[in-house]
Amino acid sequence: MVLTLVVVAGVLLVTGPGSGPSSSGEPLVVDTEQGSLRGVDEQGVRTWRGIPYAAAPVGDLRWRPPAQAPTWEGERVAESFGAPCLQPAGYRYGDRDLRPRRTSSEDCLYLNVTSAYGDEDAETDPSRPVIVWLHGGGLFEGNGSLVDPTVLAEHGTVVVTVNYRLGLLGFFAHPSLDQDVANFALLDQIAALEWVRDNIAGFGGDPDNVTVMGGSAGAISVNALMVAPAADGLFDRAISQSAPGDSAARTLRDVRRQGARVFRGLSAGDLQALPPEELLSSTFNVLLGDAPVVDSVLPERVVDAFAAGREAPVPYLVGTTSGEFSDGDFRASGSNPTRIRSRLGGADHDALVAAYGRPAFREFVLDDLVFHAPAVSLALEHAERAPTYRYRFGPEPDGSTHGAEVPYVFGSEVRPGGQALAEAMVDYWVAFARTGEPEVEGLPTWPRAAGTSYLDLGTGGPRPVERDPWTRRLRALYDTVPLQLPESLRISGARGR
Repeated sequence: MVLTLVVVAGVLLVTGPGSGPSSSGEPLVVDTEQGSLRGVDEQGVRTWRGIPYAAAPVGDLRWRPPAQAPTWEGERVAESFGAPCLQPAGYRYGDRDLRPRRTSSEDCLYLNVTSAYGDEDAETDPSRPVIVWLHGGGLFEGNGSLVDPTVLAEHGTVVVTVNYRLGLLGFFAHPSLDQDVANFALLDQIAALEWVRDNIAGFGGDPDNVTVMGGSAGAISVNALMVAPAADGLFDRAISQSAPGDSAARTLRDVRRQGARVFRGLSAGDLQALPPEELLSSTFNVLLGDAPVVDSVLPERVVDAFAAGREAPVPYLVGTTSGEFSDGDFRASGSNPTRIRSRLGGADHDALVAAYGRPAFREFVLDDLVFHAPAVSLALEHAERAPTYRYRFGPEPDGSTHGAEVPYVFGSEVRPGGQALAEAMVDYWVAFARTGEPEVEGLPTWPRAAGTSYLDLGTGGPRPVERDPWTRRLRALYDTVPLQLPESLRISGARGR
């Protein structure tokens, strides 16, 4: 069964296999609240994979908050990744005959821990900052095993990567379910953070120094967790990389009505007995508000919470790439970028085009609307309450696309000539995770997001920028489209920027 929606735009991110061959190397045993885990030590990098942080959300646990994780006797082998959460294979927008990706499953609430922490570190470095990575993929695909945390671990952090429910299994409501929750994926992420709080010390991590970090859909999740009351106190810093804005987020009432239309007349038992393939959707779209949803877990839109000062007052690092989506990316997600641009601004359309200049309008306005303007807004609002740092990533001459900063942040698979920038970004990100300030000896000072300052991560390496040259066009967008304009951006505009 396919849930059909009209789409404005989509979110792209690479996907890949969710499991790999068992590791080889020296086994290492750590005790957790569930039981003992046996991982592997590979040249000083220690990894534990496929750790269940909640019960499998199957049967009568489908569309329920995550239940307590299983316990076991003896040692559990933690050498292989757990299954990716159920997601489509060979995805194309609008497909009506979707098949699950091989190895993906509803039994998927697993996380992985990577650390270079060893017994010899116990006296000199008793605990290390923890980075919890939330993967991207439009909240309908992806998994935590798609990144290699080795470099971040070797730089003195403990890295946790997480799987969470996706698509309609992660974000859904129906009258028969009789509950005030639609954001089951957010509840999964909160359960993973609770697991980190309760267990990470055994892996050398500091439970009182946790950074939640995500890219694209994972960054949407990070922003939502900053607003979710149940996540309060579970993390100490937040990193949001290339998150689309959530101005279109739908309410629980709307989602429940949609669920009732698509799955008409089904009881809770009927819904929980549906074959998994009937729950795959080729039109699930975060930019239309399919996820996350305003419900009891997320009581208001992120944009509204930040504007009102109700988000978690933790140090915040946020940014975008220089060329997030192409027209081809938008078309692949079922939208018509030419039509959207032609209608943007309504009666003020011509004034908006003039403010940009026609070539720049065509090239930038949709990225500004979906990515850049929301990121700037959140940064400037949050900067009034906690240390905030903004970046723009763009080392590629023709623009760096959506998610292009992820391999640099993890220190792997960078473009030729990009290794120095990757090393600098790893150092900045690790420093932020350690102290809440991305200060690195020998690297340029990263200015706080006061006014329109940010750090440019381009071909010449890190470069502080005092006045954002994009401010004029972003102000024009705010003036002609119903977006919330941060006061500091108004001030910058008054100065002619």
